[in-house]
Amino acid sequence: MLHDNPVSGAIGRRRFARLRSQIAAVSIAVVWAGGCGGEPALLRQIEKVQLLNDIQHRLLESVDAEKSAVLAVTDEESSDFAAQSKRSADEIDRLKARLGELIAADARRDEGEKLAAFDAKWSELKEIDARLLALAVANTNLKAARLLAREGSAALDRFITSVDAMTLACSDVAVVRSLATAATSVARIQSLLFVHIPEASDAEMTMLETRIRALGATVETALRDAGPSVPSAASAATTNAAEAWTEYQRVATEVIRLSRLNTNVISIDVSTHEKRSATRACLDSLAELRSVVQPGRFGTR
Repeated sequence: MLHDNPVSGAIGRRRFARLRSQIAAVSIAVVWAGGCGGEPALLRQIEKVQLLNDIQHRLLESVDAEKSAVLAVTDEESSDFAAQSKRSADEIDRLKARLGELIAADARRDEGEKLAAFDAKWSELKEIDARLLALAVANTNLKAARLLAREGSAALDRFITSVDAMTLACSDVAVVRSLATAATSVARIQSLLFVHIPEASDAEMTMLETRIRALGATVETALRDAGPSVPSAASAATTNAAEAWTEYQRVATEVIRLSRLNTNVISIDVSTHEKRSATRACLDSLAELRSVVQPGRFGTR
């Protein structure tokens, strides 16, 4: 007489249960199949989530590179970081395009609407980045500071040295005082220019330039009046002082031009305020899109 084996029966039931689960999974995949060359919808949903993760990662990478471009102290560093930010942005466009294909295949209205909303925010952010990175790589304030510290200081030193020689050779007390005032005036111009470089206000820059012109007029008057009173033995010093002053004026004019462009000051302001708000809006829009793209959910076709 044959008897049922309880162990064999339990094993058989478990195998049957696993088989039934596998069949159910295959059935779901078949039901969800469609679009994208017959790729299962479940796999499309999973890919969507991965694309969203990748987009967020690239977005944060782009922001980090942009901040570095703004804060970099050389043109080379600024350009390198700006290029990194641009590459991340290009990758976001590629990922977004693929995400759009998957969403179009599933034809879920909520996903399409949220993608369109994110696309609008991303376009706004890219427009800000284009302006911001162009400002960052120009580095006009940093260039103005370097020019003034190097060529400006060198011309200032030559001028003061020449004026000192003129003063020692001159016996006219009034002329000596005038030359001393000229040397002091150029030194004050140097200080005002260093204040001008980081200034953000156009009105304040204009006020500084007015003071600089007034001091420059004092120097011109002192050099002109001192000429006849300086002995011929110090004529070389007089010539050197005039040449140094001409060179200093050239440097000062270029420093003011670069400072007026204010690209570093403006880029920091845009990065701190406008870019920050746009980035937050972009990330929020991406989060809203993520909330409707849930792997494994059934949607209305």
